Amino acid sequence: MNTAEPFSEAPVILAAQRVSMQDRYSMERLRDLSLEIRKGDIVALIGASEPAKRLLLRCLDLLERPEGGNVELNGEPVLWRRGGADRARRSIGMVFSRESVFPNLSVMNNMTLAPSDEKGEDEGLIQERAKELLKMAGLSGVADEMPVNLTAGQRRRLALVRALMLQPRILLIEEPGADLLPSEKNEVYALVREVVRSGMTILFSSRDLDFVREIATRVVFMADGVILEDGTVKDVLDRPKFDRTKSFVRKNTGFYRELNARAFDSFEFEGAIEAFAAGKLIPPERRRKLCDALKTLLVRMIFPHVTRIVLTIDADAEKGEAVATAQYPGTGYDPLTQNTAPDAADAKKALLGCVKSAKYQLPASGKNEVVIVV
Repeated sequence: MNTAEPFSEAPVILAAQRVSMQDRYSMERLRDLSLEIRKGDIVALIGASEPAKRLLLRCLDLLERPEGGNVELNGEPVLWRRGGADRARRSIGMVFSRESVFPNLSVMNNMTLAPSDEKGEDEGLIQERAKELLKMAGLSGVADEMPVNLTAGQRRRLALVRALMLQPRILLIEEPGADLLPSEKNEVYALVREVVRSGMTILFSSRDLDFVREIATRVVFMADGVILEDGTVKDVLDRPKFDRTKSFVRKNTGFYRELNARAFDSFEFEGAIEAFAAGKLIPPERRRKLCDALKTLLVRMIFPHVTRIVLTIDADAEKGEAVATAQYPGTGYDPLTQNTAPDAADAKKALLGCVKSAKYQLPASGKNEVVIVV
């Protein structure tokens, strides 16, 4: 989907120009940060600090006035006095990951409240626009419901289409899939794809790098209140320049865990894998086998010999497969052939009964590595 030309000569819609400010809710700061969003851009904002990304989004949405620098809209500096920021904000749509719909208003009234406040807006046109957007979001059947009767995913979709009611020039979205069940997250992502196809300019923050790869035309990596990298998806995610970026990409691509044998929590571990695999649309039977195989491999075959393991899992929704890689220190220890535990044979039989293939190798890095395909 990410076919638009990044860094085009299209006009700049929204920009932060040398912005500096302190977050009132945390210790995060923006430090002389500059960012331009051009018409047609789909920009993904990534980085480890959620407060820092939220602060930048709030600044660009003109909810926070920077201490230094300024925000520009359509090439003109925002005038903060005499309601200038409030007027400019009507060109910007914002969707927060936290609850941001009015709980005391019905779904339809949530949609029509802001446009109805606009002078000269025809009430009939407002109603028609609201109905079209609710249909796009799959919410037509709950137009008369109160938000408390909706699922978290439905409320997130409502917040997204409500932000489109004023027909903004740019849409800012904070973590569109955060804290949602896998099925709800997929519904929200489907709606974001629809908005992308409509031609809307978007800046969104996300840790879901698979989704970033799918829809983004640019990726911006933030750390310590500054932008470390700004480039195409391939440049930032596949060829990052800085170790901070490399570490973030590695930890947020697929499933990544650094496991300690002494602090291993089997129930939390299994739940995390189940949630990850479900989100990647791995069938339930394969998810169960993945959990069983990894518990056997780690607890019965590797942990008796080493104390720390780095585990990564990549999933292919089309094939319904998961590939798990366990890396651990040492030289030449292969649990598939060298395990000396009393039940080693039974453990290996249990492992191989759950997987399509399993292999051991000693990479050039000197780490031992076991790869299983479920």
